[in-house]
Amino acid sequence: MFWFVAILLLCFVSVAILWPLLGAERDANSRAEHDVEVYGAQLRELEGDASRGTIAPDEAASARAEIGRRLLKAAGEAERQRAGTSGKAKLTAARPLAVTSLIAVAALSFGLYARTGAPTEPDMPLASRATSDPRSADIEALIAQAEARLKSEPDDGRGWETLLPIYLQTGRPKDAVTAAENVIRLLGSTGDRESMRGQALVQAASGEVTKAAEGAFEKALRLDPDNAAARFYLALGLSQGENYAEAAPAWKAILDRGPPDAPWMGTARKAYDDALTKSAGKVPATTPGPTSDQVAAAADLSEGDRSAMIEGMVSQLAARLESAPNDPDGWKRLMRAYSVLGDGTRARDAYRRAQGVFAGDAATRGTIDEYAAALGLAGETRTGP
Repeated sequence: MFWFVAILLLCFVSVAILWPLLGAERDANSRAEHDVEVYGAQLRELEGDASRGTIAPDEAASARAEIGRRLLKAAGEAERQRAGTSGKAKLTAARPLAVTSLIAVAALSFGLYARTGAPTEPDMPLASRATSDPRSADIEALIAQAEARLKSEPDDGRGWETLLPIYLQTGRPKDAVTAAENVIRLLGSTGDRESMRGQALVQAASGEVTKAAEGAFEKALRLDPDNAAARFYLALGLSQGENYAEAAPAWKAILDRGPPDAPWMGTARKAYDDALTKSAGKVPATTPGPTSDQVAAAADLSEGDRSAMIEGMVSQLAARLESAPNDPDGWKRLMRAYSVLGDGTRARDAYRRAQGVFAGDAATRGTIDEYAAALGLAGETRTGP
């Protein structure tokens, strides 16, 4: 069986080798140049998917690196072919020598394998094959080849753009920052290029969304409002800065844009819940509160008088909402105030009334529901659709 398969494979290989010689002419560059065009089109399609948010930032970076690796390899092959050939070449003069060499190699191979081979030995286990990554053997060589070319042609913007996602994927943030700056300098600024520059700056800062990275992401959104990666990292920066009052709506916007089955939605949902919970424990900066004189006066009051004073301030807020109910932040403050006072009944009543006020505004009602859930008031029947 082994020899039958070996002979069959030899026939296929022989035909594959002799076919160009038996034919007339062929374009030596067409295949590699076609590969370059195909990988370039794949890269442009990936950028479009990433900008629309249909692929996770991490998956987009990984895919860019893999396509870039293949593009580098194809470009190098095309360059070698162009250097070794000039258009179409006739190979008829080499046919007799090629056929003779092929027969000699086949005879020598069979003789050598019959003497030293071991066709009865077992195959390599599949588990052992799974542990090896064939891409890791040549990725460094391809990067080195591209870097050598860029040293002689430092204004090759496409070369820098090809290396940028590979640097990000292989954990070389400083090189990624340099590549991103060169790409923007040479090819211009786009939403995706600014977003990748921001990601490189975040990697260089060990995961911290710095001011420089924040500026890159903000510029990316100005150029492309649908850039999902930029929105994600800006929300992350708000959470890192403990600016939970702004982080919560930023994460909520990501969740609303979807799609719901996107791979980054789990992270965004957890971050949103965390920001919402932590922001619920803080009075927003816009919340009107007691003056310094009122605080000083309250410190001298008895426990009963102090509670009465607080009740009076809460009552003022409730009365204001009666006359001007279209104030979602006011209803949130009222729910929290009643919760702090331990009056769950009135807190739930405020929640129910707020649902009624914003029954026709699903987005605002959703933020009120989320806030009520963080206060432990969930479970009330909603009003409206």
